Amino acid sequence: MMKTIRLLLMATLMALVFMIAGCDNAAPGSQPTPADPDNKLVEQSQSAGKSTADPEPTMQLVVYHATKDAMYLVPETHKVPVNSHPARTAMELLQEGPKNSELVGVMPTGTKIKNVTVKEHIAYADFNDKLVKKNGGGSASEILLVGAIVNTLTEFPDIQQVQILVNGKKIETISGHMDTSEPLSRSEKIIKK
Repeated sequence: MMKTIRLLLMATLMALVFMIAGCDNAAPGSQPTPADPDNKLVEQSQSAGKSTADPEPTMQLVVYHATKDAMYLVPETHKVPVNSHPARTAMELLQEGPKNSELVGVMPTGTKIKNVTVKEHIAYADFNDKLVKKNGGGSASEILLVGAIVNTLTEFPDIQQVQILVNGKKIETISGHMDTSEPLSRSEKIIKK
């Protein structure tokens, strides 16, 4: 009887040792913790989305340019590398002009974006003085210029209005046809459908 108890005790201890050894041999972190599956999925989806032709993550920005008849704005989508200042990048793309040869740029020559900041859903777009000094257009070009700036920036969900600045200061108007002294809202009317 003693021999049977001893064998049973020894078998139980051996089973316990194997169970513990089995747990110890598992690679650290191989069993997902509750927070781990999400991280693994993100890592897998990021690595699955990467290819040799497109190694870095990208984002899409919508920029508005004018039609050749100076009647409407048309959205143009740009795929650019992800960065920490997408609103500024959108303004730089607006400065560069359209990719589509059927559209025309609205920014006066030499205009540069100095800064874009967002506070309380208002974007403050600060340009150099070329925005005013090199703008030789009439009312249509001013409406398209202001509309392109405002509509491009209000594509971002956290921006509802845009205050146009020149050298850090509010301006009354760009070329005398529109009041730009206060934040402006998006204009859907000038977007070609």
